[in-house]
Amino acid sequence: MKSKLLNAVKASWPYLLTLIIGLYLAEILAGSVMALSRYKLTFADHMPTVLKQLALHPWHYYNLYLGQKKPVLIIVSVAVILYTIYFALKRNSKHKAWETADTETHGSATWGDLKELSDHYFSIKTNDLTTSFNESTNGDILKSLIEREKQTGTDKGE
Repeated sequence: MKSKLLNAVKASWPYLLTLIIGLYLAEILAGSVMALSRYKLTFADHMPTVLKQLALHPWHYYNLYLGQKKPVLIIVSVAVILYTIYFALKRNSKHKAWETADTETHGSATWGDLKELSDHYFSIKTNDLTTSFNESTNGDILKSLIEREKQTGTDKGE
């Protein structure tokens, strides 16, 4: 029982941390927007004090803004929660996709042995190789290369 609980905490701590940090930043954003709407032109004068209060007492201000049903906090909080859920599900599905089978490989890939590789990639017979080469080369180009080689050979001999 204790081991299962410990494993659950180990598996979920990144998501909880993401959620806590996201909600903390949502509270700071909502408080900044509220301060901007209240102080307008003198916002720069009051901003350090507002940010200090928001950073030092996040639980108080989060509950206050939530109780007042401030739309900025609600929208950003819902976005943070949805993002965290999406991140957790996406990471979990990626993790399952990378799990290996008995073959120590990912997905359907398998390691081939020498016989499988040679049978599949190097099974061309000599006759097939000659035919394939002759069909892939252009006779006119081959003749011009041979003549050019003869001419450079005679030029070197002179």
